[in-house]
Amino acid sequence: MKKYRFLDHTADVKVEAWGENLEETFKNASKAFYDIILDVQSVEKKVSREFKVRGFDLKSLLFNWIDKLILLFEIESLVFRDFDMNIFQNDSGYRLTAIGYGEEYDRKKHGYKVHVKAITYHEMEIRMENEKYIVRFIVDI
Repeated sequence: MKKYRFLDHTADVKVEAWGENLEETFKNASKAFYDIILDVQSVEKKVSREFKVRGFDLKSLLFNWIDKLILLFEIESLVFRDFDMNIFQNDSGYRLTAIGYGEEYDRKKHGYKVHVKAITYHEMEIRMENEKYIVRFIVDI
């Protein structure tokens, strides 16, 4: 069962993802990001990649995380299906460490939906509701 959905937006794509904790919520936001671009179910776990991302607050952490995924797709043609992830808070903000499992992008295998240019802070939300974390963010297409 998907733990994300796409909300109506006039020009771009607005994502809402949720989970029991921050890590699950960020993982689901990642899957939603890939679902915008391609058939995420077609991605196999052939390679792993380690990630480290920082943010001064949770919004900047989410922004930097999705931005990292955009860059890896654009520069190295890597797509991921799943992640092992930890999020830590310290005196300088937040730190995300993850291992992503995926493969090199192949248009014939993975398809292609739309091009994501960037993530924005516009209308970004991170909140707790009914004991679940919910994030919302918009990507420019």
